[in-house]
Parts: sequence; structure tokens; C-alpha cells
Amino acid sequence: MFLVDGHCDTLHGMLIKNEKFSKNSLQIDYETLIKCSKNGILQFLAIFESPSNPMEKQKADVRTMIDLFHKVTDEFNIKKVLNKSDLNGTGIKVLLSLEGLYFMEGNVDMIDSLYDDGVRCMSLTWNPDNEFSGGVNGDSGQGLSDKGSLLVKKAFEKGILLDVSHITDKGFWDIAEEAGKYKKPFVATHSNSRKLCGHKRNLNDKMLKALAKAGGVSGINMFTCFLSDNCEAGIDDVIKHIEFICALTGPEYVGFGCDFDGIDKTKSAVTGPEALQVILERLLQLNYPENAVNGIASENFLRVLSKVLD
Repeated sequence: MFLVDGHCDTLHGMLIKNEKFSKNSLQIDYETLIKCSKNGILQFLAIFESPSNPMEKQKADVRTMIDLFHKVTDEFNIKKVLNKSDLNGTGIKVLLSLEGLYFMEGNVDMIDSLYDDGVRCMSLTWNPDNEFSGGVNGDSGQGLSDKGSLLVKKAFEKGILLDVSHITDKGFWDIAEEAGKYKKPFVATHSNSRKLCGHKRNLNDKMLKALAKAGGVSGINMFTCFLSDNCEAGIDDVIKHIEFICALTGPEYVGFGCDFDGIDKTKSAVTGPEALQVILERLLQLNYPENAVNGIASENFLRVLSKVLD
């Protein structure tokens, strides 16, 4: 099966560890992507930079990771997903995303240059608050600011996918409202069920239903602390979250958002993207229809991207 993984932090891992993409000590490298699926994979590559770093370092590191993204795609002849036509076919593909927009310092107009740089998915916050919205671990609990609302509208108009995985609950509902106005889907690229694991980074039932109503997708995160309240989890727990969301909304609104290289390997429920085929086989053994399993593997995310990208 062709695969889509909606989130990894491999670019950041390569930056801070000075690793190569061909083969490295991280969970994702070129060799691993080649092996994980016979038909290929679309891997979202997130740019993450800690908002605790000095602003000049944040800006420099973001620029370095953007350049690294383009260097990797050129070196290995990997298809960049920039427009909906790029979704056609198989093989290895990548999509550039942003996790937290602290380096923008509230400058909405920067979205134009970031789009030109290839960014096609973004979350307004990581954990702390910023000028655009409250973050899930921030003090305010607030939703979108005026600048955040303007940024969300501009993202929908330009064809950039909105990710709510790290935003406050209020911010989630603000983006859901804007998505309804534009009749566009949005996603939680790497969030699980809050009913099964009470971490505030996960989505409650009402949110999962709203995400589905908008035609979006929740990408199952492999971080053990987002899978189980005691932070101990394996493939069985991944299956539980998939089954729960499928029962709640239907299988059309579930995908993978593994968070590889954004979490310590010892806190990942699976070793890497090669385990996704094992999960899909388990679902088939549980009598999930093949078309539903194909949806979870890739088609659900591809559907969303086809409705958002130009």
C-alpha cells in the first residue's frame, strides 16, 4: 500500500545532530522510506524550532531547514508535493510543513514567502502561546488573535493545509469555524483520542466529530504518552485509537501522523515507518474492509490535500 505520514521532525533531528538523509541514527532516512512501502510514501517533513531559542537563531534555523528540505529532494530526486497534481503516482514524496510560527513574530505577510519556499501545511503554535493563538501548554487558553484569524484566512486562500495538533481547544474551534466558511478541510496531523488517553494534546470526541464533519483527518501519533495515560504503549494501543476514532466518525477521517524523530525512540510505540504495514495488516485481520484500510494508509490524507492544494 502507498502510505502517508502526516508528521515527523526529521529535519530538526538532522539539523541538531548533523545527520545525513541517506542513512542516519534517526527513525527516518532515505533507506527506511525506500523499504517501508513497495508503492512508496508521502512523508510530511515538519520544520520545528524551539520558541525558547533567541529569535535570530530561530530564524536562521528555519531557513537552514527549508534549504535542507530542498537539498534533500534534489539530491535524492524526491518529488515535492506543491500542488494537487503532485499527489498523482507513487514513489517517495515529501511535503514541507511548519510546526509553530514563533519565528514570524506575528508578521502575517511572511506566509507569502513561506509558500514560495514550498510550505503547504502549518500549525500556528507549538506548545506555548504566540502572536497568532494560544498554544496547548500556554497560559492564556485563548483562541485565534486578530492576526491569527487573518493568517488562517490567508492560508485557506493560498492553499495551505491548517494543522490544529498543538493549538488550544478554543483555537481548534476558531479554525473549525473558518474552515466552515471556506468549505475546506483541516487536520490534526499528529493527535489521538482524548477519551482513550487524557493528554490535552489529544482531541475530545466533539473535536473529532467536527474534524470529520469538515472532511479532515486525525493522524495517529505514536508517542506513548499520547496513546496511554501511563505512557506505556505498543501496537495494540495504536490499534485501539484507530478503532475508537473509526467507530466514532468512520474510517474516512483517520490517518497516520507518527511524530517520528519528534519523540525519544524509547517513547515511540513502534520503531519507525516500517511498522505501519504491520498495523495495516492487523486492521485487515480485524476484518476492516480493504478500502477502509487503504484510506487510513494514505487515501484519507490524499483526499484532504486534493481539496486544499491548488
